[in-house]
Amino acid sequence: MASNEHPLPPADAALAAALVGPLPGEGDDGDVELLTLEQLAERSHLPASLLAAVEREGLLIPRSTDDERRYTLADADALRAGLALVEAGLPLDELFNLAREHTAAMRTIADHAVELFVRFVRDPIRTQATDDEDATARLLEAFTKMLPATSTLVGHHFRRLLVNAAYARLRDRA
Repeated sequence: MASNEHPLPPADAALAAALVGPLPGEGDDGDVELLTLEQLAERSHLPASLLAAVEREGLLIPRSTDDERRYTLADADALRAGLALVEAGLPLDELFNLAREHTAAMRTIADHAVELFVRFVRDPIRTQATDDEDATARLLEAFTKMLPATSTLVGHHFRRLLVNAAYARLRDRA
């Protein structure tokens, strides 16, 4: 730890550890393998150079674990989904453009969601907890419930917006 950094309070340290480990909802057994880019290339049967380009364009976002970039088998699934879009006729450069737009919008929303979590969940837990152990347990319980719920909500919301936009486009052309 750098000399200008302060150690995290125990509850925050536990949350930081949870953020780099297997995430709630990521694997049924909680045993999620973290892969290097080369291992992901091997598992997805795609060249590492292509994956590096896809990462630069924002379609592949690694998990940060300390100073290392890691990927999961869910990333391989997402890569296969992107490949299916290209195989269906979507030009790769247009997919990259869409990824850049989506990433820019989602970063803002993700930052706001984290701020809401801090303000309305983390800070009250730290204030109301009887001790560090209580704060840690309550914060990890909230995180374990809220991350999968947030992912489901956001995924559902985007899917519904996408379907409604497609329907409106078809209806307007009829």
